[in-house]
Amino acid sequence: MENQDYLKVAEALAKEAGALCLEIQQNLGGVKYKSKKDVVTRADIASEKLIVEGLRKAFPEHSIRTEEAGVIEGVDPRYRWIIDPVDGTVNFSRGIPFWGISIALHFEGKPLVAIVNLPRLGELYTAIKGEGAFMNGKPIHVSDESDPVHAIVSNGDFNVGDVAKINAQNSKNFAREAETFERVKCFGSAVIEGCFTACGRLDCFVMTMSYPWDIAAIALLVEEAGGKSTHIDGSPMQFVDAEQVIFSNGILHKTLIDTIL
Repeated sequence: MENQDYLKVAEALAKEAGALCLEIQQNLGGVKYKSKKDVVTRADIASEKLIVEGLRKAFPEHSIRTEEAGVIEGVDPRYRWIIDPVDGTVNFSRGIPFWGISIALHFEGKPLVAIVNLPRLGELYTAIKGEGAFMNGKPIHVSDESDPVHAIVSNGDFNVGDVAKINAQNSKNFAREAETFERVKCFGSAVIEGCFTACGRLDCFVMTMSYPWDIAAIALLVEEAGGKSTHIDGSPMQFVDAEQVIFSNGILHKTLIDTIL
């Protein structure tokens, strides 16, 4: 099967899931807490169910990993779909428009196809390995900013993972980033920050606590838009739990590493 076929199915599911989440958001009701400060909503569960069922129907041999349900093994584990049904759930639950739906296909552990739908912004980001990155069908590219004094960096959320460790590291990051870059932001959604880096709105993004579903799609989007996606020390991403990762326009990648390490 061609990569375009994978993209076509996943794109349709991302759009359908986005419409469903917008509908649910109109009458969301209460949220549940997975941990003390980590929420899950009806939309997370419904979006995940829709996407998983669609992928299982289209590609029954592939494996799937999702944020809520875990791993669903297939007979051909070389192909693995990685899904975040609602990234930025806290934002979503409070009506903040910075959230999205992420679907990625990895082949033998490497990104092959990426789709991110940002329903509230009306933006759909897509990429296929080696074929460039697009937003609503139009090519996108990372920024060409080379001077850190004029660069905008976003840093990942507090109160995630090993809270004491991550909060301390984020505090240190923010202080160092503020000295080096023009502005430091925190949007509270990896897919927002990854997509914004891919299309040049941000120059860099630091994520001190990630899971594969956070970064599976945006890593490819940033790379295909001409940027760099790596482990926090510049080595290749492994797409493992609790990984620390960075994204940039490529030009500022070494500056970013030197700033936070």
